[in-house]
Amino acid sequence: MKDKYTNITFKILLLIPSLFILFLVDQFILPQEKINDYITAYSKLEVSRNNSYGKTSKEFIGYKYYTQKGIEFSVTKSYIPENQIQITKSFIFQNINKISTINNDYSDELTSGFNGIFFYIASAMQFTSIISLLLLKFNTNLTENGFQNII
Repeated sequence: MKDKYTNITFKILLLIPSLFILFLVDQFILPQEKINDYITAYSKLEVSRNNSYGKTSKEFIGYKYYTQKGIEFSVTKSYIPENQIQITKSFIFQNINKISTINNDYSDELTSGFNGIFFYIASAMQFTSIISLLLLKFNTNLTENGFQNII
């Protein structure tokens, strides 16, 4: 099994760091698109939790905003009182990088798109795929079980 699927596994694992590098280039090197927009609606984001006694409680986690141009984004626990905002989006993935009003910047509180936990998950996948690629390429004593763990 190892001999049969090593090449295809190597090629598939190469896609993950390549996509992550494209994401980083899109986020930090390519020009960003700045859009002036207006907030038209918002909703509260709440998570329901059941405890062991059957009681349900709701925990407030943030706000989801909808704009006039059809853009949706979420921020953690901060209400944006102004309707006029400036949105900065990436070129390729159209990821929202910055949200600001005339008075405040809410960029650190963004949770939608590749912001927040999703960035860390993508980073972890990239690092584990690089380790797997190095094991496949340079470990000549890789067992069948080790190869299956990589897959």
